[in-house]
Amino acid sequence: MKDHQQEEEPTWASLSPREKVLAAFGMTGLGLGIAAVVGIVVLVGVALVALLSRNLIESEGIAPLFWGALLCLPCGLLAGIFVYPLRLAARLLPLSAAVKRSVEMVLSAGTTFLAVLFVESFTPGLHVRYPWLPALLATLVVALANVVIKRLESRKQQRDGAA
Repeated sequence: MKDHQQEEEPTWASLSPREKVLAAFGMTGLGLGIAAVVGIVVLVGVALVALLSRNLIESEGIAPLFWGALLCLPCGLLAGIFVYPLRLAARLLPLSAAVKRSVEMVLSAGTTFLAVLFVESFTPGLHVRYPWLPALLATLVVALANVVIKRLESRKQQRDGAA
């Protein structure tokens, strides 16, 4: 019978300089790939809302769409800062699990709505009439995407559970 030696995970210190460089390039590539996918998804979302709201949105070319996609993260963080006290209050109040889940969903939609309003306000070259309508549309698109993702996840879990 052979002795099975347990292989331990290599630590960063145990790697050779060549392996460290390869690992750094690999992680950088992975990070850039994920950032590119997220950026494309956000850009498609911005373009979809702009297309569906074309009568309300006046743009000075295509550059404001890229600016809008770029501003989604900082505007989302700013909206999250404003909504955070309400989230904290909802978590601290003695509410049932169903009510807490509902409040969390409403606050999430409110954060998205506020973030889109900020994006519409801060994007250079973008002029929006009735800014609450595209913001509401974007909130509904994000909510629909979340429902579709949850549905796909539950189907996958059912399929994996049956196998």
